[in-house]
Amino acid sequence: MIKMEWLDKKGISHQVTSCPCRRCHLFRLVGLVSGGNLAERESRLDRGSPKISTELELPQPAIAAETATALALHRRWLILGVVLVGSFMAILDVFIVTQGLPSIKTSLGAGVADLELVVSAYSLVYAVFLITGGRLGDILDRKRIFLFGMTVFTVASALAGYAPSAVFLIGARALQGLGAALMYPQVLSIIQVTFKGSERSLALGLFAAISGIGAITGNIVGGLLIQLNLAGLSWRPIFLVNLPIGIIGVLAGFLVLHPSRTERAPKLDLPGVGLISLFLVSLVLPLAEGQQTGWPNWMIMLLILSFPVLALFVVYERKRTKNGEDPLVDMDLFKHRSFAVGIPLTLLYYVTASGLFFTLVLFLQSGLGFSPIISGLSFAQLNIGFITASLLGPRLIRSFGNRVLSLAYILQTAGLGWIILTLNSYGASLTLYELSPPLIVFGAGAGFALSPLLGVILSGVPSREAGEASGVVSTSFQIGNTVGISLFGLLYYRFLNGQQSPTSYIDAFKTTVPFFVILSVAGFLLVFLLSQHRERQIIHRLEA
Repeated sequence: MIKMEWLDKKGISHQVTSCPCRRCHLFRLVGLVSGGNLAERESRLDRGSPKISTELELPQPAIAAETATALALHRRWLILGVVLVGSFMAILDVFIVTQGLPSIKTSLGAGVADLELVVSAYSLVYAVFLITGGRLGDILDRKRIFLFGMTVFTVASALAGYAPSAVFLIGARALQGLGAALMYPQVLSIIQVTFKGSERSLALGLFAAISGIGAITGNIVGGLLIQLNLAGLSWRPIFLVNLPIGIIGVLAGFLVLHPSRTERAPKLDLPGVGLISLFLVSLVLPLAEGQQTGWPNWMIMLLILSFPVLALFVVYERKRTKNGEDPLVDMDLFKHRSFAVGIPLTLLYYVTASGLFFTLVLFLQSGLGFSPIISGLSFAQLNIGFITASLLGPRLIRSFGNRVLSLAYILQTAGLGWIILTLNSYGASLTLYELSPPLIVFGAGAGFALSPLLGVILSGVPSREAGEASGVVSTSFQIGNTVGISLFGLLYYRFLNGQQSPTSYIDAFKTTVPFFVILSVAGFLLVFLLSQHRERQIIHRLEA
């Protein structure tokens, strides 16, 4: 036998190991080189006959299958890497801009209302289009919508970095929010249809870790870029940093991601899109802007109106589901107990986390007088606990089930209680050294909560409904963030009562923290609604 050589129909000899033609490259890729031999009759004249043969001897089945499995596994993790880049960018830009607001005010002459819109324009558009973005992935193709969203996000980042005026920057931030809303829901959908069993649990754990890192490090990265003042650009690098990441992400996604959508492409529910958009605008806009505008009557009425609009949306979607039409959100999703309980748990998680992060920054910088860098290091302590627990959580849930979620809320409550004791013990002399241990404990609780929680929510959701389910989950993230910042910002400033002394900031934070404890205890109790029978089903599905 002569290995690695064959004749094509034109009689041209090909050395498989070195030939640049596409067929030889395909042979090498699928394992013919390592898994099989080319027989002499494939590469030379048959000694018994002048007949030329180009028939190939297939590789040994076991080795070929092993090679194909290895290639598929490698590609799955490449896919995960690409989509996690998108999720990190979307979450990071919710928080990174806050450190640049003073510089934006100075260089663009922006007023207080302009600065609020720089922050809220992104959050508002992001929240409004998340569910629609998830559904578009189901209909048109998750790869296509993800790449389009990342492209829009990257272009908008360039426009934001260039912005010559506050109005231009606000428009660019809104465009960023649209790109993020198209990109972010596809991440969970792609994970759901790409991974199975323990691999899916690990992938969701990594997604949770990256999401948490993006949320926690937004202030750190923003403060660092502002302080470095790269090329004298002041605040602009906090947006321009997205350009190389986005370009590389789009190119990698084009090469790595698979086309993916539901087997039967549903129609887009335009009335449903209108109703959910009206609900989210009437909810998020007052929460984002009410504090700064003094809660005028029209804004209060808009907030009250949001709840009847939500009820109308639910009734309309139930009717479409019952009639066999294509709803924007299939209300049958909430028949899965994991989904019906998981969404409130997610809301509680993000209300607690975002509220704590917001008030913690005020407390550290205005109360304790920490610089932005030292304040950022405090968030790094949260990251230590969060990342460690996020990676351990999916492994533990296979052995301990929902008790991992119970442990998460116990750790969160313990960390918050430890913060209260530390404040009472040290007061204004509190340093990062004393504050680090309770922050690490709270971060560990947050990590143990978020990574298993995503697996629990999606465990009962069929792959064909991954897009709309991911849109609902992602929207709950953003609603929780907005409600947490608005609600606890309102409480914190109420407790501050117009006082500006460091002691006043410390006392206001000390009074606010028990409310976080109440939410953590509520999350602990809510976990018990996932029955032990349901727990065994979830574990089985995670391992399937």
